[in-house]
Amino acid sequence: MTGVYTLVIAMSVVVVILGLLVVGLLRSHAEILRRLESLGAGLDGRHDHDTGRITLSRKTSHLDRDVRVTGLTPQGEPVVTTLSAGSDPTLVAFLSTTCSSCTSFWEGLESSTMYFGGNRHRVVIVTLGEAEESPTRAQTMAKAGADVIMSSTTWNEFGVPGAPYFVLIEPGTGSTLGEGSAMSYESLVEFLTDATNDQTWDLETFRSPLSEETRIDSELRRAGLLPDDPRLYHEEGDISEDGVT
Repeated sequence: MTGVYTLVIAMSVVVVILGLLVVGLLRSHAEILRRLESLGAGLDGRHDHDTGRITLSRKTSHLDRDVRVTGLTPQGEPVVTTLSAGSDPTLVAFLSTTCSSCTSFWEGLESSTMYFGGNRHRVVIVTLGEAEESPTRAQTMAKAGADVIMSSTTWNEFGVPGAPYFVLIEPGTGSTLGEGSAMSYESLVEFLTDATNDQTWDLETFRSPLSEETRIDSELRRAGLLPDDPRLYHEEGDISEDGVT
C-alpha cells in the first residue's frame, strides 16, 4: 500500500506542477496580447490583415452640407473652418501627440496645402481638445505650415475610433470620398492617389454627355436585352391590335 500512496502523491505533485506551468503560460500570453493591443496591433478578425493599408470607401451620394470644425489652435486661438470649402478635396487627419503611430504623419503633413497623386489637397489636422491633449506638445509636433485644430467635438461627430484616422472630404458637397486608418505615411499617400484617380474616373464615366445613354444600355444588358433587340422598337400595326387606330 505504501507504494500506491507514494505513486498517488507523486502524480499529484506532477499535476500541480503542470497546472502552475499552464497558468504561467496563460498569463504570459495575456500579457503579450495586452502589449500588442497597446501598440495598435489588434487581433480582431474583422480587420484587414494588411494593417498598413487604409480603407477606401466610395461615396454613395452628395450630402450638400458644410462640414464645420470648431475648436482652438495649439496657440489657444478660437477657429472655425469649413472642410467642404474651396475647390480642392480636404484631408482631415485625426492625430494625437501621444500616439507613436502618428509620428510619421506629424512629420509628413507639413503644410495646409499638399499634392498627392499629382493633385492638390487641403490638409487639416484635428487633435482632441485642450482638456484631453497637450496644446504645447501639439504646437511642438506640428510643422510650421500645418493647419491644426484641437476639437474633441469633431472626433465625436466623425466617430473616430482612434488615431491615426483619416477622412477625405469632397469640395462643395461635403461628401466623404474615403476614410480609414493607416499605419504608415506611404499607405496614406497611396490611399489619396487611389481616391483622386477614382474621382477622376467617376467624373469621366458618369458625368460625360454619353453617360445617360451608357447607363441605359447597361441596364438593358442586365435585363437580357441588346440595343438592337426588336422588342425595343415599335412596328406598324402593333397599336391597332389593341383596338386603337
